[in-house]
Amino acid sequence: MPRDDKRVTNRAKRRLMCRFGVDKTDRTGFTMNLSETGVFIKTNSVFKPGTTLRLELIFPERTFEMWGRVMRAKKVPPQLAHVLECGMGVYFLQPDPEWLTFFEGWKEAR
Repeated sequence: MPRDDKRVTNRAKRRLMCRFGVDKTDRTGFTMNLSETGVFIKTNSVFKPGTTLRLELIFPERTFEMWGRVMRAKKVPPQLAHVLECGMGVYFLQPDPEWLTFFEGWKEAR
């Protein structure tokens, strides 16, 4: 399957708060887009690709905790962070079946 086809997933462009970190969720960012398989987190506090992160996705009705792997990261100078895209693409590692069910319902309801 060509790379372009893999990236055409059911992404929801929605801003939600999330917390993340290596050992504990001590950093904060916001989602730019979200799918059943991953998330792009807008933050200038990025980790290197390949890093495994602990994540908390904070929805109004529920918070999901899961693990993910950084697939891409882009850091920009702090004075340009509000203008240029910065952050990390994170792939979920073995997401809970509850997440998949919740995401499908949430995506349809929005």
